[in-house]
Amino acid sequence: MVHSIRSLSANIADLLLDVVFLVDRRGIIVDVSAGCERMLGYRPTELIGQYMLDFVVPEDRALTCVESARVQSGQERVGFENRYVHKDGRRIDVMWSARWIADHGLRLGVARDITARKRADRRQAATYAISEAAHQAGDLSGLCERIHGILDRLVGAPGMIVVADPTPQQGFKVIYQRDDAQRSRLPSRACLARWRATAASPNTLAPDAVRHVAGGRLNTWLMLDLGGPGGTIGALLLRDHGGTGYSPADRGLLHFVAVQVGLALERKRLHDDLTRSACYDELTSLPNRRLFFDRIRTAVARARRCQSRLGLLYVDVDDFKQINDRHGHAAGDALLREVAARLVECARESDTVARLGGDEFVLLLEDLQAPEDAERCADKIRAVLGQPVPTLEAPLYIGASIGVALFPEHGDNVETLLMHADARMYAKKRSRKQDRDEDQGDGAGSAASDPLSGGT
Repeated sequence: MVHSIRSLSANIADLLLDVVFLVDRRGIIVDVSAGCERMLGYRPTELIGQYMLDFVVPEDRALTCVESARVQSGQERVGFENRYVHKDGRRIDVMWSARWIADHGLRLGVARDITARKRADRRQAATYAISEAAHQAGDLSGLCERIHGILDRLVGAPGMIVVADPTPQQGFKVIYQRDDAQRSRLPSRACLARWRATAASPNTLAPDAVRHVAGGRLNTWLMLDLGGPGGTIGALLLRDHGGTGYSPADRGLLHFVAVQVGLALERKRLHDDLTRSACYDELTSLPNRRLFFDRIRTAVARARRCQSRLGLLYVDVDDFKQINDRHGHAAGDALLREVAARLVECARESDTVARLGGDEFVLLLEDLQAPEDAERCADKIRAVLGQPVPTLEAPLYIGASIGVALFPEHGDNVETLLMHADARMYAKKRSRKQDRDEDQGDGAGSAASDPLSGGT
């Protein structure tokens, strides 16, 4: 066998869709068929005499060296895959079949361009990975972090930003941003605001890049709209490793991925909304009855296991129906939101404040040091709720009856504790009503008889 492919079968070699390489033991290209220009953009004369490894994608060079050593040791290899850099900068996926020709000290390799197939495979893999991430991530930030990892492995994306709600009414918010390059700087909010204004305009196409200068160097971020059922819900911004932009093939792939990301974010947001509506009160944003019972069952089990003490405060707003009747339901809702906010102020971060329904609230106090701590919390609530609530007409005053139950003093299970706290609350309410009736019988002033203008 001679060293020139064309001297053996020039017509056959140059007509092959695959590319035939001859490489010596130093890794220098000795000869190559004409198909190299179709695959890599180089004419044969531009490749002959060059090191083969110089055209391999840097991340694949170590594995390629290992594979070349196997071939030179006499192993015939079929189906090895790596990536090469096209003359225009694109990355080309290549599958190889190779053998070592010992008589001539040459490696004979046949290369096939599998870029289109690999791109389709990556699309499918990215779709599955993003869908899986959407089901497993705990929140939107966690979902974006997993998607960032997927895209970085897919096309190389050390920098990623996800911007949501690009509307004039809501503005925009950055729900995820990260760039692994230490010297790179994320686009400013002013850059993102310009995108938001463009994206929100019905007659203007959103730009495809955000450019900004950091450290005297221009950084370019590819920007892709994220769509939802109602239109644009945000944008995905990506920075490649070189900071020069993505190839047309990668951009096409990323546009496809952006559709999947938009759908995943929308599904995740919908799931979070449904989960929140199932566990939290819509009016006050406090835990609802379902979530409260989950927490108190867990707290009682923990207190029983650790032999600790917990308190349960049952809070009922006095004469709330009269407030609704006199001032309307809107004022009543506003008052309940104010009560919820003030109860949260009285609680520790480790405590749970929940709305059971109507005008009934509960506080779950864990790890109490002494029984008096629960009563002190109740006193604090009465004082805080006693402050007037300003309205457009006249300030309202909130009266509240509070029942206290302690674990283990008043019961060692959830039902007993709730019954005790509820009974104590109604006892306080009856006592307050009796006191008020006696005041009215004695001719007390109207301020004392009016639940909307008196103190607690």
